[in-house]
Amino acid sequence: MRSGRQLETWALDLVPLHPEATVLDAGCGWGRFTWPLIEKYALASSNITCSDSSFGMLQTAEQEAQRRQQHPAFVVADIQSLPFLSNCFDGAMANHVLYHLPDISEGVRQLARVVREDGWLLATTNSDEIRVPILEFHYAALDRLGIDYVSEAHSPFSMENGKQILGRWYREVEQFYFEDETLYHTADEFLARYTTIGRYRNLLTQEDVGPETKRLLPALVREQAEKVIREHGVLRSPVRMGAFVCKRPIL
Repeated sequence: MRSGRQLETWALDLVPLHPEATVLDAGCGWGRFTWPLIEKYALASSNITCSDSSFGMLQTAEQEAQRRQQHPAFVVADIQSLPFLSNCFDGAMANHVLYHLPDISEGVRQLARVVREDGWLLATTNSDEIRVPILEFHYAALDRLGIDYVSEAHSPFSMENGKQILGRWYREVEQFYFEDETLYHTADEFLARYTTIGRYRNLLTQEDVGPETKRLLPALVREQAEKVIREHGVLRSPVRMGAFVCKRPIL
């Protein structure tokens, strides 16, 4: 069971949205922020462009769009090399994705380039100052399966260092923290949340990871959640993340 507010609507409330706005969802994943943009803020889906460097993730997003009967544009694109004209979007989103980029500064420069002079960028990320059980269980399961990964002791783009990075390409950068707590009373609740995170979904698209490994990963995560719930009656997951709202791009 998730307690408190939803990050997606909390973050979208921070930016100036109107039904005719043209928005780029860069690193859209399965559409975590795209769907509330359409369904809760009444943006026309035809004005939204969803891009992701992973063709597999875009396929997942397209399937979700068909299920919801929506029609955003889908483009395979690396944030560090966006294939769009300059000054063509009212706003851009890069939510929980910039820390994946090899060159974050270039990614932010590209996002500044494609938004209009009076446009905005919404970038959400995690705080380094909190323990996240979903990620801990994910990496523990990868260890047990012998899957290599890059350790993330400190994020290259977090609530603690993101403002400085964004400030190179935007004159105005506002920082907002989102704090809450999620309580999971069953392993099913925890697993349902786990299967939405980008790290898990990205792994599903990796061709070098076999189908049996992909099947076992959520089972191992579930096993860890069950152990905690059995011992404590509930799995508590503190939430500390946030958003940066950037305006006045430096071009």
